[in-house]
Amino acid sequence: MMRRALDWWSEHPQLADALLAVAACTFLLVEVPYSDNTIASPGSLPVTFWGDLLAYASLALRRRYPAQVLALVWMLWFVGGRWDIWAEWNASWSELSTPTALMLVLYTAGRWTSSRWPVVFLAGTLLPTVVTVARMWAGPVFPEPPDDLFAVSFVTCAAAWGLGRLRRSEAEAVARSAARAEESKAQAALAEERIRIARELHDIVAHNVSAMVIQSSSAGVALLNDDKAGASAAVEGIGHVGRTALAELRLLLGVLREGPTLPQPGIETIQEMTEWLPIDVRLRVEGPTRQVSPDVGLAAYRIVQEALTNTLKHAGKDADAEVLLRYTAEGLHIQVTDDGIGGAERGWDGVGGHGLIGIHERAEALGGTAHGEPLPEGGFRVEVTLPWV
Repeated sequence: MMRRALDWWSEHPQLADALLAVAACTFLLVEVPYSDNTIASPGSLPVTFWGDLLAYASLALRRRYPAQVLALVWMLWFVGGRWDIWAEWNASWSELSTPTALMLVLYTAGRWTSSRWPVVFLAGTLLPTVVTVARMWAGPVFPEPPDDLFAVSFVTCAAAWGLGRLRRSEAEAVARSAARAEESKAQAALAEERIRIARELHDIVAHNVSAMVIQSSSAGVALLNDDKAGASAAVEGIGHVGRTALAELRLLLGVLREGPTLPQPGIETIQEMTEWLPIDVRLRVEGPTRQVSPDVGLAAYRIVQEALTNTLKHAGKDADAEVLLRYTAEGLHIQVTDDGIGGAERGWDGVGGHGLIGIHERAEALGGTAHGEPLPEGGFRVEVTLPWV
């Protein structure tokens, strides 16, 4: 309950200060401290009472104008002549006199402003000491000043102001820590975004360029063998893969500049991708198909694309590959298997490229798993599970 009240107080400072001023002034009007009279006869009340009332009414603006409110309350305190703050506060603090208000606004000034004026008024609390010493030098002083010559009043005010400064320093430290945490979070998000963009570029460029290189080799071999049909098919494949690469690059650049405007490739475009590769790829789908989220769809497309790119790079142009998409209750299971050469050379350590690492990162980003291993009979298998999100 207390914590909730403090949270409300900090969230509504102007209203909270207004309520504080109203409560204090109401108490003064009801109790009429240090007087046998009541508010019903205002003319009989001491002038210091009206000074106290004005001091506490000004608390409504204590955080909005801390230096100005401090100046007003300090003047009322000094002119009122009730300079022994510690004795006044300690003996009859419930009177809510001007000395008590001065301590409160000194704390407020230390807490809520970095102006130098509060220090000036804090030093001004030594003025009664100077005045008293001068009067004592001139002759007897009536009434007798306290033994400490009002020095404790200065210490009390300094403690109130120092407590406010301490709270301000703590708040600034918390704010700096929060700012550093936000900056670190932003830097981490930026680094993650850079990795994501690099992964997208790698997948687009590596896959399509590898396909174009192999297709161009096939076209060269076909021309040497006077196989015009084979050369024509290879050139057509190069053109299709090049157009696909340009379209995906334009889409990626459009996302970077203006946000997503066109649909990203997904599971439905895997079949088209496999048809234009210079190796034989068989696509199998098991389980009841379902609508998947754009994140899962894009991740599945890129994972299959990267796995087949590795096949193009390492397995040879005579390799066959199979892509299995299995829809289960837990998620989408993807398996890409080839029967080519070089299976033992491929692994997750990034040697020779970052393809398998990219597959693992894509799966991990969606809370999935990825595994790849060479097959005993030759070839390589990549298995990935993506949970439904």
